[in-house]
Amino acid sequence: MYDRPALPQLVFTDVDGHPIPYGSRWGDDGPPERTYSRTRHPERFAPLIDVAEALIAHLEATYDVDVRRTEGLPGDAPEALRRFEHGDLRIVRATTLLPRHDASAPLVIAETSFPSVVVAMGAAGLERAPDCGCDACDESLEASAEELERLVFSVVDGYYQERYSWTDGIEITIGGADGASYNRQPRHAAGKERIEALKQSQRERHGERWLPWPPRRDDADAASWDEPPRRMRTRAEHEAVIEDALERIKRRLRTA
Repeated sequence: MYDRPALPQLVFTDVDGHPIPYGSRWGDDGPPERTYSRTRHPERFAPLIDVAEALIAHLEATYDVDVRRTEGLPGDAPEALRRFEHGDLRIVRATTLLPRHDASAPLVIAETSFPSVVVAMGAAGLERAPDCGCDACDESLEASAEELERLVFSVVDGYYQERYSWTDGIEITIGGADGASYNRQPRHAAGKERIEALKQSQRERHGERWLPWPPRRDDADAASWDEPPRRMRTRAEHEAVIEDALERIKRRLRTA
């Protein structure tokens, strides 16, 4: 069972010395223009790193997954994560989680220099907690922690889905028990590398949906399973099954 680490009760003050009520700063008139693209206290999001570490520890202990930690950007980082770095914003360290199941989406949880946490999902998904971080957006630490958990468990539980088509471009759904968010990026606006990564992923999955991550199996427990965890067929295996089915149909027709 995952337990979020206790979030510190951080207090930050404005220029007059008053505590800033992050998450409920602006009224009906909305934020002042000067607060856009400005973050006075980005350090308030630093505890998200502890939340990310707790999530990683939970996933490693609960699911059948390979875990690899790297300093900076992983050499095989998804294209969406590579494009995230710009200016002074860098990936500090990253954890790549690869389920031992061909039909389950991979996940990269990365700490940034903001500080924030970036989550790369499947072949083309990329989200961040906090989503923006500027003063105008007024995101709180607790809300950002909830969003980070939502992103991770969307992938783990099989609610994260992505697809590419010529007419619709890239479509991404991030779902969960409380509903789903949907995003579409037209083909002409999506990067070529990102499109190719998603197309390759779809070919390898034969268009199938991402499935939930398989639970972890200890060696002692593996023998008690009625059957091994499902592995997606390779393209050659898939074509061989189709060819075998066609041959059986032909034989039946000849003997009819």
